[in-house]
Amino acid sequence: MNKLSILLEQIAQVIELLSTGILLWGFVKAMGYFLKTEWNIYRKTTTLSQLSSLRRQLGLYILLGLDFYIVSDIIRSMVHPDLNELLSLAVIVLLRTTIGFFLGREVAEIGQDASNA
Repeated sequence: MNKLSILLEQIAQVIELLSTGILLWGFVKAMGYFLKTEWNIYRKTTTLSQLSSLRRQLGLYILLGLDFYIVSDIIRSMVHPDLNELLSLAVIVLLRTTIGFFLGREVAEIGQDASNA
């Protein structure tokens, strides 16, 4: 492998780590918010409607994490442009884009419901 390929592979790994970090940070924040909301529900100072905000927040972190994973996969396919790698990339991007599309739609619907309430 030449130096550019090695550099691109390392960049892809860093982007993948960032994506994992985004997903983990979103999970930690959402879990904290969830526990706080559950405690407030137990104390009867809030309602279950607060959880829709949690779903929206977590969904946005998942979408961002998926986008970073797609970038990482595209860079890897540039480094290893064989047929198996390209087919694998196509399937992965298709799945992640489909998940991202439907999750994005759900997040938008939750946002609209929250603004209408």
